[in-house]
Amino acid sequence: MPRPELPEDLEVFIDQLDEQGRVTYISGYFEYKKTKLKFGAIGMEGYGGPNIGATLSDETLSSLRQLGLDSVAIDELITALQRKIMEGQAHIELRESQEPPGQDNPKT
Repeated sequence: MPRPELPEDLEVFIDQLDEQGRVTYISGYFEYKKTKLKFGAIGMEGYGGPNIGATLSDETLSSLRQLGLDSVAIDELITALQRKIMEGQAHIELRESQEPPGQDNPKT
């Protein structure tokens, strides 16, 4: 059975990756129907290959409902978001990590 097509109006942007061994914490945003919304995700390495679990905040879920999406459509969108990350179709635009205060890094 072929996979369903990914929505053309969904663009995924990753702006932070935090690798912790076999787990990677991911944050970013996605653009859907000309609306920019935040997401978080966890990437896990396993014996069957990598897996992605994306989560949406209550604020993001509320915005999606205002766009007319019901629970089934939101679940399908989360699946598409995860697939975009897994299949390398997410744009990676990492933010500069900020050093903790007091950690001056003099350039020589």
